[in-house]
Amino acid sequence: MRQVARRSFLRGIGGAALALPWMESLGVAAATTPKQRIAWFYVPIGVVRRGFFPGESEANIPKFSGSRKEILRKVKSPLGLNPLELTSTQKPLERVKDKIIFITGMDRAFQEGTDVHAQCASCFLSSAPPYTVTQSAYPLARTLDHVLADKIGQNTPFKTLEFSCNSHNDNKESIYF
Repeated sequence: MRQVARRSFLRGIGGAALALPWMESLGVAAATTPKQRIAWFYVPIGVVRRGFFPGESEANIPKFSGSRKEILRKVKSPLGLNPLELTSTQKPLERVKDKIIFITGMDRAFQEGTDVHAQCASCFLSSAPPYTVTQSAYPLARTLDHVLADKIGQNTPFKTLEFSCNSHNDNKESIYF
């Protein structure tokens, strides 16, 4: 390949370079704010509350005796927006702390008829109990992720994407999630 001197290149491209500012497609794009996104993370039956949830560092660790009363929390965070004080488990999130919101208190009673693990993701963003698959194809109506996706997902290829790490072997979950 033949080497071209810098000056020769600039001299040859000079006329074309004058036209560049008027060629909108080649101009610098106007500064835009990034599209908003939301990510929901759900850890089904996988954290010790006192090490994970802000304000619950003094909560009891369940002994897993099988009693449902054992999982009742004695420490309650006040309703509303509270300052986020990261727990030791959350310290790696320090860099993005200003972009994180913890939504807690979404709870519902265990429903008989299926294993508790099969109910995990099915009520994650609605707090609605999974009853049976015979009621309706869409028994939970709107979930929090879809409500927010209507507001911030307008300019994205997909308003919302759902992923689950559960196996969906119990069909009761697959229609809810």
